[in-house]
Amino acid sequence: MSAHKKTYSGIFRDGGAGNLAKKRYRARRKKLMDREGILMAITGVPYGPGQETVWAYAHCHTYQEPAIMYLTGVNQSNVVLLLDPGCRESDEILFVDKKDPSKEFWDGIRFGVGDSKSVQEVKRVTGIKDVRDIAEFEKILKERFKKRRSKKLGTLWMEGRKDKKAVEIKSDHNGKFKSRLARCLRSWGGASSSLCNIMKSHFELRLPLDSYDIANTLVAQKITRRGFTDTLKNFSRFKNECQVQGFLEGRMLEVSPYGLSFPSIIASGHNATVLHYMKNDDGFKKTELVLMDFGIRWMTMHADISRTVPASGKFDPLQKVLYEIVLKAQSAVQRKARQGVTINELNDCCWRSINKSLDNDFKKAGGKWKLKYKDRPHGVSHLMGEQEHDGDPFRNYASEPMREGWLISNEPGLYGSFSIRLNGKRYEEEIGIRVEDNLLITQTGCRNLSRSIPKTVTQIEKLMSAD
Repeated sequence: MSAHKKTYSGIFRDGGAGNLAKKRYRARRKKLMDREGILMAITGVPYGPGQETVWAYAHCHTYQEPAIMYLTGVNQSNVVLLLDPGCRESDEILFVDKKDPSKEFWDGIRFGVGDSKSVQEVKRVTGIKDVRDIAEFEKILKERFKKRRSKKLGTLWMEGRKDKKAVEIKSDHNGKFKSRLARCLRSWGGASSSLCNIMKSHFELRLPLDSYDIANTLVAQKITRRGFTDTLKNFSRFKNECQVQGFLEGRMLEVSPYGLSFPSIIASGHNATVLHYMKNDDGFKKTELVLMDFGIRWMTMHADISRTVPASGKFDPLQKVLYEIVLKAQSAVQRKARQGVTINELNDCCWRSINKSLDNDFKKAGGKWKLKYKDRPHGVSHLMGEQEHDGDPFRNYASEPMREGWLISNEPGLYGSFSIRLNGKRYEEEIGIRVEDNLLITQTGCRNLSRSIPKTVTQIEKLMSAD
């Protein structure tokens, strides 16, 4: 007997909710409509991986616009969601392409319209009762807009403040969709100023994780832990960065069909002082540290983990001192993180701890250093959710009080040249160290969802001696 095939799992993510998924997504759409109370149009990604180039690259996941994923679970390019609160005809419409069997022969099944059977199938799977041809979108939007007493049209685009100036992203699909809607409004005799940004409301609803999101995040953490511990147990086999990457990613991908959270960073020696090091092609010496930044997706949730390990399997005295300075800062951040505290406050806590430890502990022991940065190298935390880096891209959220259910990273780092004489021996090395966990914010503190992933000196050395 052949295994059961999951027909729609590639284009509809149920988020682990199973039969309750349609109800869950409907509730999310309803909350957004109740909050905004205006006509809204939200776009998905306009095309699949590689389709903007001459040769389409087929062997890659489609990663949907997170707003559409959050509101519908639909993981398919070229879709638009129309929300029309209070409309008696239908308060939500999903626009998709026509059904194209020849395209499905190449790329697999897609939601589509064109005949009653295909339309009914989209409705059945997604739970959205009104499904139409995307070629009709502007016509329907005009009709709905003209009928509404309030001449406001909501959509999503990324805006915020940077260096005390108002900024807006116009080049991504959301920015281009906004421009398209503005042209429509002008052609209808309206004003582009009628456009309203739903970004704030949407993020306020989306960023706190629900029970399904938390469960999916824990699965991602479990798979990531398995990949990491197996990699450490086999580390003596590896001679270069790409071997570590291949083994680690293979162990994670063999149990998750949803892809990596991001391409892994495997940076040895001084390569680890490059924050987004990506080439992963250098060999390493046994005397070097290897920084690993990695994680897997489960459904639409992520693990985002960093660990720094000794290629030899044992930290030398200099490496151990610096590594434990970073661990100490990470623990301080975790103790402080809770609802009502800001990420900016966590930043102050983190870098104050590291700089104080360098001055009070490392310097007093005779250590010298030259950092690759001034004061602080990067933020200690970013938001996580439908995207591995979530929330507004300008990180204005860092000044807002954190809310219960937010998921944040906790990733202190230390990057530079260090030297010290310990036990009669001089150690000198260019080092990058980062240790990263994922924290779920609660009313009274936080829950470290990554706590099972080994990170202490003792845990790491024990695992690396087991091969």
